[in-house]
Amino acid sequence: MYTKKHLGFSSLIKVFSKVMGSLSDKRAMNKSYSVHDTALCALACMYIQCPSLLSFQRKLESRIKRNNLKTQFEIRETPKESQMREILDDVPCGAYDPIFKEYLTRLQRGNQLSAYVFEEGAYLLPLDGTQYHYSTHVHCDQCLQQALRNGKTGYSHKVVQAAIVHPDHKQVIPMRPEEIKNSDGFTKQDCEINAAKRLMPILKKMHPRLTYIRLGDSLYATAPFIRETLAQGDHFIFAVKAGDHSTLFEKMKALDFYRHDEVDEKGRKFIYEWRSSVPLTADEASPKVNIMKLRISTPQADGTNKVSYIGTWITSLNITNLNVTKLVKGARCRWRIENECFNTLKNHGYEIEHNYGHGEKNLSFVFYITTLLAFYLHQILSLTDQLYQAVRQSYVTLKSTWQHIQSAFNWFVYDSWESMLQHILNPDHYELQRAGP
Repeated sequence: MYTKKHLGFSSLIKVFSKVMGSLSDKRAMNKSYSVHDTALCALACMYIQCPSLLSFQRKLESRIKRNNLKTQFEIRETPKESQMREILDDVPCGAYDPIFKEYLTRLQRGNQLSAYVFEEGAYLLPLDGTQYHYSTHVHCDQCLQQALRNGKTGYSHKVVQAAIVHPDHKQVIPMRPEEIKNSDGFTKQDCEINAAKRLMPILKKMHPRLTYIRLGDSLYATAPFIRETLAQGDHFIFAVKAGDHSTLFEKMKALDFYRHDEVDEKGRKFIYEWRSSVPLTADEASPKVNIMKLRISTPQADGTNKVSYIGTWITSLNITNLNVTKLVKGARCRWRIENECFNTLKNHGYEIEHNYGHGEKNLSFVFYITTLLAFYLHQILSLTDQLYQAVRQSYVTLKSTWQHIQSAFNWFVYDSWESMLQHILNPDHYELQRAGP
């Protein structure tokens, strides 16, 4: 089965390996395990979705002097979990940026990214914050703090995540994240919007030729963030709410809206309304935005119709009768980062909220980044790797697929990722050496 070489598993792992191998190691000379091997071991655990992976692979190594960490992940020596946490705590989080950049560049070169162009040559880029660590005991200097009613303090780690999405594609393409954290010299706690303001110039610098349509909830629908978005050459579609934008909603009551109706095969009527060039606030210098709304009228058994209000959005894109349906579909695509990204990372094998180790410096965020990169690799392979796609189709559910991959990885040794998938796909026609007892 054909897969473009630069988007194959081995080639993508080599990207990670090269970046980690280039990092300077400031530890003493008597170090037993390299940063390179340690970082790749962490990636392998997250990629195979098996926290006890290292112990399994050490057993394989002791029995037959080989293991899949060596053959598939270019790892020479396998550290223990405690050693891995100690080493990764000192790895700067920005060290992973070149990996995110190269993966997206390869998707562009492989003509995969072109399918995600949405409107005016731009890509939908939802921005959202999520929490991946919370404790009243385990914490570090970077933790956000919250005073609780019981007198205790809640400690958390949060992140602003961006991803390229498209209404017609289930796969999401995660971008380099930005941590929401306390920093030295700042008495005020960091917040989601400030982290987003730091993130976007970094993404623009990493991918200067890409234009985004930024998607966000009402938190982002503010004059300062809109001005920054436009100044950086991007578009936006942000949700607005009456409670957060009272001036705009009061003004909307006196406006006449254009309207476009569509009826689907179930008899539901989609009512689209829009109006252009409306000041966001009462300020004379307020940016002018285009407004669009959606309501759905659903026929009931008693012959009446139930009208559901779906949402209101503001945008910098021109709205017409021909594109309002598409733009609203794009606006609703904001939920992809919550459903396809955060929900998957938290509840479908990746266990992003599991405390693999907190550390004192960077460890918590390094584990988040490593898990995100494992998810990124899976997204790329689900787009480009025909052999992986065949295994997914054969075992129907994602959970079943990865249960078989985990078992194979921990009980047998393979020369490559592709060899392992071929065995999983055709177990009766594949000769191998069993490494289990």
